[in-house]
Amino acid sequence: MYIFVVGALIAGAALISPVSHAANEARVAITAASAAVMAVVLFVGYDRLPRWTLSVLLLCGSMLIEWAVYGSGDPTSPFLLFYIWVAFYAFYFLTRVQAALQTVFIGAAYAVVLAVGHAPLKTDVVRWLVFIVALLVSGLLVRVMRERIDGLLRSLDETMQRDMLTGLLDERGFAQILEKELERARRSGNRVGVVVAEVDGSGPIRKRLGEREAEKVLAAVGGKIGGTIRIADEAALIEEERFAVVCPYTDERGAAIMAERAGSIVREHFARTGRLQTLSFGIASYPKHGASPEAVLHAAHHALGEAQNLGGDRAVMFFSAENSIEERLRGDTVDIEVVASEPSEMAGGVDSLL
Repeated sequence: MYIFVVGALIAGAALISPVSHAANEARVAITAASAAVMAVVLFVGYDRLPRWTLSVLLLCGSMLIEWAVYGSGDPTSPFLLFYIWVAFYAFYFLTRVQAALQTVFIGAAYAVVLAVGHAPLKTDVVRWLVFIVALLVSGLLVRVMRERIDGLLRSLDETMQRDMLTGLLDERGFAQILEKELERARRSGNRVGVVVAEVDGSGPIRKRLGEREAEKVLAAVGGKIGGTIRIADEAALIEEERFAVVCPYTDERGAAIMAERAGSIVREHFARTGRLQTLSFGIASYPKHGASPEAVLHAAHHALGEAQNLGGDRAVMFFSAENSIEERLRGDTVDIEVVASEPSEMAGGVDSLL
């Protein structure tokens, strides 16, 4: 947006300077007006435009620059410097393939401008090569700087074991906390609740909403979950789009209360924004649903799948046949007779018999 705003202002200022004839003035005026319209489109549709439109609008910007250079009547016009802005943006914000395509388009556009001029072919070739080399070197320097910054951020993220989007633990940090809490519970005889949550909807949230909007939703959900849990609890973003919470000194019932509270807070927050987003929760606990971090997490993920199959926007505790028998033996005084049958005699498996 800022690139188009500055381009419109400079093109407008060029109208004040002497121009060769009226047609050139008209072309420069069209360039300024088009750049201003695109700036307004980007400003108004910032939160609603899909990501691919940025690449398309950048191509439109290259076309405007070509039109301005052609309208100036000078293949060495200062308007060529605008292409450097396009290269900086493409090599910093877009993928390598997209940036390469932008460069190819710019090279083709400038070749057309040179071709319709009256300079000797040898002069045009030299001008084109010098321009393209300068453009590529500038873009590659920006790309190297971007990748170096990304590498430093990844190193910092790995050191902190924090997800930079939500401020919660990352998957590696959560795995260490869960293992530590289960080991502590193993020595002391305490229980540990584990909750896994995911934003409701069909398919990954980044595919449904786009990268930019999905990150806003995940950051908001992470903030609400992080502000809901107890001081002793630890929350994390795992598997890129799922949240997990480890709740020491509580069982699956205490974890379920926390999950219901977090789900209500998230639902109310997005209801106020006019775009409803809900969460599904899967809940398990140590040692009832598993003796290792992997087993407890597997149980919580299984319960999350059940919650999503039931329509979402709910919390489901993990259930198994063994747990059902254990609960009955613990809570009832009547005798329970467990009859073992051959697999072929069982209509629906152990769960359906119970």
